[in-house]
Amino acid sequence: MKRYNYGIKRESPAIAGKQPKQYPWLGDDKHCDVCVTGGGLTGAMCALSAAEAGLSVVLITSDAIGYGDTGHLTGCARFDAGRTLAELDRFITVDEALTLYSMGFDALDGLQNLCARLDRDCKKAGIASGFERRDLLVFTDNPTQLELMEREYLAIRKRFPDSTWITRKNAESSFAFPISGGILTKEGSAVLNPYGLAHLCVMKAEELGAEIFEQTEAIDIQTPRTEEGCVIIRTSTHRTIYADRLVVASGSKGMRILPARVRFHTLFAVVGQLPENAAGWPGKCALGTFGRRSENCIISSGGRLAASCVHRSGKLKSFFKNADETSNYSELNGFTKTILPELAGATFKYQYSYSFVSPSDGLPVIGTHDDCKNCFFGLPGLYQDSGTPVFSYVASQIAEKYLTDSLPKNNPLFDPMRL
Repeated sequence: MKRYNYGIKRESPAIAGKQPKQYPWLGDDKHCDVCVTGGGLTGAMCALSAAEAGLSVVLITSDAIGYGDTGHLTGCARFDAGRTLAELDRFITVDEALTLYSMGFDALDGLQNLCARLDRDCKKAGIASGFERRDLLVFTDNPTQLELMEREYLAIRKRFPDSTWITRKNAESSFAFPISGGILTKEGSAVLNPYGLAHLCVMKAEELGAEIFEQTEAIDIQTPRTEEGCVIIRTSTHRTIYADRLVVASGSKGMRILPARVRFHTLFAVVGQLPENAAGWPGKCALGTFGRRSENCIISSGGRLAASCVHRSGKLKSFFKNADETSNYSELNGFTKTILPELAGATFKYQYSYSFVSPSDGLPVIGTHDDCKNCFFGLPGLYQDSGTPVFSYVASQIAEKYLTDSLPKNNPLFDPMRL
């Protein structure tokens, strides 16, 4: 089954296999406490949080569960969301960035607990979250970046004492590839199966009474003038949902609802099974390169190597390969063969790209908007791939408080009004 929404070039391994479970499309009008639009990781987590809070939930998605942004994640989750302090300081202060990192660590802990619980409760589902906690090494092989990177390490070290500075000398005994300097953070990352986790969340939510509908797109949303009214969602199946609250968690498509400035990006990824003689690196820690166009690399629990990078693009990519795309794949192939020389001559089974939009500052959109009464936005974006699972979890936790009338104030870092 192939999908070509938002410029998918080739099918990712996550959605190339058989779907764990299929759901019907919406055939009747519905009334509910909460309607969730979006069947990816964020929507699935928000639906589960709402169902566990005892609310009646209807989730609709324009495609199948886990397609779209979620189906094209490589499965890396990093506490820093794949963004360095040097990159974030264009938009927020160092203290705000470190607070963002703290939220990332809390989210990794939350994801770990959630995955353990779902894997236990949904053993018969035939799919698992694949969650494994890992250390994180952010490194550079460019000596000119050492001064900037060491300043970053000193800032991180004050907040996270489990971070260690890696020099060229002490890296030689552990890593087979060149490292001029690096920051190793204990348990600062994780590998997981985002596609599988989305399905597990939806299965558990359905078990708790949530209604799930695939191939059902929200084509018109009417918000009330006051908070006493309900949100009216008209769907592509010519049915209507009347909800007390709406959670917009439809990824790139959800950004179209907000009057926001957005940037176009393209995720490039290569995925392949490691040869038996591939030693990897200590503890299979997640790797990230230091720079504004950094690469991510992980070894999954199943022994697959996945590497990705995100490039800003002027528009959504066409469906056909071009010279720039070929160059990006070549760079990723070269990167993987540098860190794992055993891959020299190897051909990756999956090589794909996926175009998407995100806010101009690259930060997620989580919270409420004054112009959209009774609506909550959970749009983590796909800026660096490794930030999406973290921000999906953050969005689900904030959404739960909003839906149960705790009504937390918007975090200024994620506030939809900032756009």
